[in-house]
Order: sequence, then C-alpha cells, then structure tokens
Amino acid sequence: MEKAIEELHIEKINSIQTLEKCAELLVEAYNAPPWNDNWTKAKALEKLTCFYHSPQFFGWTARQDTHLLGCCVGNIEPYFSGDYFYLKEMFVSVHAQRKGVGFRLMAVLKGYLETVDIQTIILFTSRDVFPFDFYLKNGFREMEGMRMMHAGPTA
Repeated sequence: MEKAIEELHIEKINSIQTLEKCAELLVEAYNAPPWNDNWTKAKALEKLTCFYHSPQFFGWTARQDTHLLGCCVGNIEPYFSGDYFYLKEMFVSVHAQRKGVGFRLMAVLKGYLETVDIQTIILFTSRDVFPFDFYLKNGFREMEGMRMMHAGPTA
C-alpha cells in the first residue's frame, strides 16, 4: 500500500443529494483500468439512487477536505439464519487507490454493522482484479458452492 491519506473523513450518506458526487466518482473509478467500463454519470446516478431507495440502505463516503475519494453502499437483507449486509458497490478514486481509503471505509462499515448486530457481509467481485485481494485482506472468503450466474448477453 502506498502512503496512507491523512485526515480522511468518513461520513454516513444521509441524503440523496450526496449521490450526485458519488456517481461522478463511480464513473471515474469503473471507467479506468482494470474494469474499463463505459459508465455515464446519468446511469451511475440511476444505479446509486436505486440502492438508496432499497429498504435498510446504508452508505458512507470518504473525503479529504472537499474532495470525495471513496464510497460504499448497500443494504441489510433478511435471511433465515440471520440478516446480512449486502455490499452493492465500493469504489475509490483512481488517485486514492491503495492508500487506505478502502480499508477505512470497510472499518467504518464493519463497526456500524456491529452496532446493529449484523455479523455477515456479502458481495460480488471478480477474482481477476485487485479488489479481490483487498477483500481477502479484510477477512472475506469465497462462499463454497456459490457461483454468480446470469442470463442474457454477456457484459
């Protein structure tokens, strides 16, 4: 990890207006390597707004001064063996990656979930890109017997 970013402020997302800047950051992060996607700000905002309106939504932003550096969003979902937090998206500015922003966001997320007695976080990621190792370092492991599936054209 490169030198950590100092004076990072993590804030809970409490209004839909925050999503505008998060959408811009999502576009920056996912249109760059290793993903090289083709997000538009409008489609990113639509996606984040959809998450925001889901039951038991929670999200956080990471800022340095007025600069948004990272975001994580998801929601608590019910399950017969205990509710879990479904981490829908987590992204960090290309210029702030590998500088501790993701670790800080994850620490705040885990700390919050402890206060509401949620012990499990699930997410989907690719084995072939660096976030896979990030999640392993943060205590995640692959779920045995589970595979992500889709129908329709490949992305």
